[in-house]
Amino acid sequence: MKVFEQAIVSYAQSAEVGKTDEALGAAMNALALAAEEAQRHPTPSLLLKAEAGECESKRDWAGAEAAYRKSLPVEEATGKQGLVAKAQMDLSRLLRLVGRLEEASQMAALSTAAARQAEVFPVLVLALENEISCALARQEPQAALPAAVEMVQVIEPGKLYDSMRARALTTHARCLAVTGDLPAAESRLAASWDLLQAAGWCRSMPGPISAMGNWWEAKGQVFEQQGKIEEAQEALVHSINYRRQNDSPYAVFLLIRTLEKSAALSRRAGDLTQAERAAAEANSLWKDLRLPVRK
Repeated sequence: MKVFEQAIVSYAQSAEVGKTDEALGAAMNALALAAEEAQRHPTPSLLLKAEAGECESKRDWAGAEAAYRKSLPVEEATGKQGLVAKAQMDLSRLLRLVGRLEEASQMAALSTAAARQAEVFPVLVLALENEISCALARQEPQAALPAAVEMVQVIEPGKLYDSMRARALTTHARCLAVTGDLPAAESRLAASWDLLQAAGWCRSMPGPISAMGNWWEAKGQVFEQQGKIEEAQEALVHSINYRRQNDSPYAVFLLIRTLEKSAALSRRAGDLTQAERAAAEANSLWKDLRLPVRK
């Protein structure tokens, strides 16, 4: 534990002063130590999360849901609201993935409430992001806006949190674009882009890769609403390329949605060959997820 804490401190110190190589090395060391410790001393919670992950990899959604539901009382028994929030968030994300949007939203609200009680802002940021995703999936962007504003506001200052801040700004931009406030959306995207470029050293990691995919999709959304269809198509190509680098079921779901948007834009532009190609890939990925195709 002492060595792990030292690795975390080293990462924080290096990231704060811009020593990117040292920060990356410290981050990878901390992750390796955490994984090693989890293998040596697996807790009931970790075992259930591993079970859920294994079920997800097999596309056994009922099994994954059962494991996530078993983890809820386990985390509640700890009395630690941050752990409770994470368990509720995991279940909410799964419910959203399988299309049970009302249940997902209810669990997301519980997760956000628990995260607020925990008073650990990174957990609250994740909970708010999940709540926003649920609202957007229900096509209720106005409900997502307050959470998006709060998500940006609760992140503490400092370079250490710039990657988190960039993702939050992109999420806020998405909500603004959907509600028609394109100038504000562009402003948020510009600020997010600057932060993402400054954090280029870690772009090979899953989090930043996902953040770049989100950014380009949001940019495409703005272009589309401005009537710039060609620019929107190009933005979605960038988003798709980033999303293809992660094969988790949640990343695959986002890739499907982005491909479907690309197909729709290509049809509008009269490029039926590209539209068919994107739609075919999306349909193939739907089958791989073993979920019913839904609109």
